[in-house]
Amino acid sequence: MTAVLFRMRPLITRLLMLTLGGGVLLGLWAALQRLGWSVPTISAPLVGIHGSLMIAVLGALVALERATALTALDRRHGWAYLAPAATAFGAVMLIITGATPFALGLVTLGSGGMALIFVVILRRHLALYTLTMALAAACWLVGNGLWFSGQPVYAVVHLWIGFLVLTIVGERLELSRVRRLTRRSQQLFAGAVLLFLIGLVISVFTLDLGARVTGLGEVVLALWLLRYDIARRTVRGTGVTRYIAACLLIGYGWLAVGGVLGMAFGATYAGFNYDAFLHAILLGFVMSMVFGHAPIIIPALTGKTVPFMRGFYLPLATLHALLLVRVLSDLAAWTPGRMVGGLFNVIAVLLFLGALLFAALGQQLMERLRPHTASA
Repeated sequence: MTAVLFRMRPLITRLLMLTLGGGVLLGLWAALQRLGWSVPTISAPLVGIHGSLMIAVLGALVALERATALTALDRRHGWAYLAPAATAFGAVMLIITGATPFALGLVTLGSGGMALIFVVILRRHLALYTLTMALAAACWLVGNGLWFSGQPVYAVVHLWIGFLVLTIVGERLELSRVRRLTRRSQQLFAGAVLLFLIGLVISVFTLDLGARVTGLGEVVLALWLLRYDIARRTVRGTGVTRYIAACLLIGYGWLAVGGVLGMAFGATYAGFNYDAFLHAILLGFVMSMVFGHAPIIIPALTGKTVPFMRGFYLPLATLHALLLVRVLSDLAAWTPGRMVGGLFNVIAVLLFLGALLFAALGQQLMERLRPHTASA
């Protein structure tokens, strides 16, 4: 079974990427409906599961990345692809059936698979960054387990955020090793993660206090990243290096904003404050990380080169400028501004997906033409 999954990994990866791409597009469509824009209904359950669908898609992408990395080290771990496959199938069922026990069970099963992946990773290499990412996987599993047991989304969303935030900061810590971080800086990182985790644990029992402590942890993590991440140096570079650093540094700023909003609002269940807090982190921080790392992650997963284009800056600028409009409109309880900001957030993601596709197809075309040019 494991050997078969390993041999099929290119096909599995392509199918999962197509599925997740479709999930993103449908999630964006649902976002427009939730914002109040009059667009046709594709699936009746879609509007109600916009947020949980996007988390599932991102979770499947992270699980696919981890499975690819693990099998590259040891082909005996082909079973790891079952984690992103279960999550992606769960996302499809969310679209078709809504938040049914079957759909929730599949997503929870996928998060359990990723937790097992990190058990293997920790046994191979125990370090602060691998432990941080393993804790991220645990947050996703616990959050999905509570969701499966009947807890509402607003009660588990902080755990889902914890999964994404800890995954990202763990990866940034891994990449920051080239700076040879001091013992003091690593201790500060561990303290920030611990504070964040304490807030997440409290949120399970007392949502208001937990949200405020979690918000403080997000601010501290953002300050650590702004101080110690290698992006502070690479932003002075050129090309894709500078672009990635810009995505990172702007994202860290939004993580701090989200943390401040979390401390100020505490428990939020719906409405303007809920929208501002969630999207400051999930769009401002997480999506900015996706924009920055996609030119690296996609080639690693698919083997297809995505050359850097200066046009990548257009969706990045659109995303953050109109997210600012959206958050400020939320704080002022101004619905038209929130709708316009949200609309252009969707447009920014679509622009970015289009830019990636254009860059990848352009590169493939150049590679096909090169042999004919050489022979001529």
